Amino acid sequence: MSGKYLFTGGYVATLDDTIGDIPNGAVLVENGIIQAVGRAEDMKYPDAEVIDATDGVVIPGMVDTHRHASMSLTRGLGTDQSLFHFLSNTYLRWLPATSVDDMELSSMVGGLEALNSGVTTIMDTCETFNSGDHAEAEFNGLKRSGVRAFYCFAMGDDAYGRASVGMEGWEARLAHLQDMRSKTSPEDLVQVGMALSQPGTVPFDLTKVELKFAEQHGLLCCSHSCAVENSIITKDIEDRANHGLMMPGHVYIHCTNLTKREIELIAESKGKVSIATETEMQMGMGIPPIRACIEHGINPSLSIDTSSAVAPDLLGQMRLALQMQRCLDNDAVHKTRQVPLDLEYGVRDALIWGTRNGAETVGMSDRIGTLTPGKEADIVVITSKHAISASAYPLGTAVLHSSPADVDVVMVRGEIKKRDGGLVGQNIPEIRAKAKAGLQHIMKNLEDMRPEMKQEEIRQFLLGAENVTRKNLAKAYFGEEEQGNWMREG
Repeated sequence: MSGKYLFTGGYVATLDDTIGDIPNGAVLVENGIIQAVGRAEDMKYPDAEVIDATDGVVIPGMVDTHRHASMSLTRGLGTDQSLFHFLSNTYLRWLPATSVDDMELSSMVGGLEALNSGVTTIMDTCETFNSGDHAEAEFNGLKRSGVRAFYCFAMGDDAYGRASVGMEGWEARLAHLQDMRSKTSPEDLVQVGMALSQPGTVPFDLTKVELKFAEQHGLLCCSHSCAVENSIITKDIEDRANHGLMMPGHVYIHCTNLTKREIELIAESKGKVSIATETEMQMGMGIPPIRACIEHGINPSLSIDTSSAVAPDLLGQMRLALQMQRCLDNDAVHKTRQVPLDLEYGVRDALIWGTRNGAETVGMSDRIGTLTPGKEADIVVITSKHAISASAYPLGTAVLHSSPADVDVVMVRGEIKKRDGGLVGQNIPEIRAKAKAGLQHIMKNLEDMRPEMKQEEIRQFLLGAENVTRKNLAKAYFGEEEQGNWMREG
């Protein structure tokens, strides 16, 4: 965190409503902090290193609020799979086939892929089920990548190293989480958080302990919630509300199966929502709830979910989320036998979903998410220099026409991570060779795993998961005094 830099000559989209956009703007950074923002002609600092953003757009670093870095080596493996096909492979085959060394490599690759695409912060929803060594490896991989991250350690009651399935495995995880948290500083670039046991997969009393633990220790906490339309899978929000467990700041992921009451409970408790548009559409989870969030005062954030299925590129998620919502809105007008005449959401909205809202979701809106003097310098330059034509609307082309190849500069807390289109300080050919070898290791290990499920087995896997969910959520009410018959009392 050192140096003095002047980003100059580009279209500066501060996303700070009090500053606005500056078409020929400049951003001054010193010692990792944004010192000033203004017109390029007014900002002359001969002692600063100049970063020329001409024909580019300068934006805050993007924030991905749900990314499984542990699956980065298996890029593309789930591109043609529905949710429960994908989950059965993930839990029963791919992750158990990933060694400790390959887990660290996968996590590092995931962080580098994020940086390469302009994502400066990720919430890594970790699912290192096998052992504490795997958990440490994923954490170390994130640190090696240089990305800003929340390592949301996943709870659960599967076997964990030498700890057996059930309470022993769950307790071993909680103890390890506490140990990892105790070894980190608030100023570390990678922070420890918690991902709840998948709602309904453990007895409700354990979910209660997890939520209370996160609250007590001030951990960013998340859960895959109401994630499957027409199913009770991960659907425990009413149960949490009934037991006073709707924690402020909790991040609810997917939320494609929310009732009106459930989204009201999230909003009333100041909860956050992370939307993974592409996997939700592909895997049959339901309609991404962008409009529902906005209408209830929740600022939606975006994620890629997993590069096992989709590209590790948040610009693509912004594009898809925006155009999907426009399509839904236009369709609603068509159903009234009218022609749509305007678009409610624009490219700035999509960019906010992927930056400012993401910073708010992970509890860092006071430090990142806008190009505001005093905030930490997480900055991205998206260039148009590869395009044949000029841009009539730079912000529009940056959001809807760009790919990671157009991300020219990436800075995290004042340190340049990508410049002139290439990652800085990384031996990419060597990392690429190691990643290829890591994938080969995993594919070889898959030969010793149970066979991939066929369609009827996947159906039974779903039904079994729903039955376990019913039993565990019902335990939320065991021992409680009967309150009367609702038909008689109503």
